[in-house]
Amino acid sequence: MSSYIALLQQQPRRIQEEIAGHIGSTAGMSEVQAATRYRDVAVWLRSVKLAALPPGFSPPAGHLTAQEFNGTGTPVGIAPELAEIMNQFIAYESAWHLENFIHQLSVLIGQLHETARREAQRQAEQAARQLAQRQAEEAARQLAQRQAEEAARAYAQQQAEQAARELAQRQAEEAAQLAAQLLAEQQAREAAQALAEQKAQEATIQEARIALELSTPVAAQPAAVPANGEQGWNESVPTDSAANRIVFIPGPAAMAEIDRATLALKHSVDAAVTQYASVIAPYLNAPQTFDATAH
Repeated sequence: MSSYIALLQQQPRRIQEEIAGHIGSTAGMSEVQAATRYRDVAVWLRSVKLAALPPGFSPPAGHLTAQEFNGTGTPVGIAPELAEIMNQFIAYESAWHLENFIHQLSVLIGQLHETARREAQRQAEQAARQLAQRQAEEAARQLAQRQAEEAARAYAQQQAEQAARELAQRQAEEAAQLAAQLLAEQQAREAAQALAEQKAQEATIQEARIALELSTPVAAQPAAVPANGEQGWNESVPTDSAANRIVFIPGPAAMAEIDRATLALKHSVDAAVTQYASVIAPYLNAPQTFDATAH
């Protein structure tokens, strides 16, 4: 039940009936609008009641309660003068009860306005909180999206840099391997050429040794004249066959020169092999140490 209906029901039946007869329909109105409508009707009825009083009307000292006022009926069967006085009293009491009803409605309307104001404020605050929450959620979503996009860009850049480094490393390794291969081939050719030259020199030296060891024919020496002079100068004395061969053995100087040349050739070959091993060792992941004296 609405508050203004409860207040109306506290009024005398006469006033309730008069207000109901003039209020009309309140369908679709809010409680504040309906209470205001009831107050406006009560104000109009009060003014009508007061207008019915004569100018010199003297109000009684007290007022009737709602129950007492309900017991007061319309004066019937009495003298016109008494009926007039009775009607003036009823109008006065009606105006007084209407005044109380108007005051109660004014208080109620103020409370309803305050309640409506608080409700509007609560709804506004709630709407503001919801708006702030939506804005915060939207800001958080946008921040998360930006962070995700930045992380994705950073990851893509990192992947691209990593791929570029790996490509550069592979290209460098391939270039180094190619250079090492070319150097190894060049050194192998040089080593093969040096080895061929060494073998050729050794073969030449060997041929020279063999040539020097070959026998060389030597003219026979004149035989000694015997003491008895029995043989002439034109007779030859047979000699031993070994005496007819001369064997050449290189002296210390020649052997030293041959050994020096051989040692120099050997050192050059060892140096070339050592350089080749040092170049290719980083790519074989198994560094090797070559001892020049081991060759």
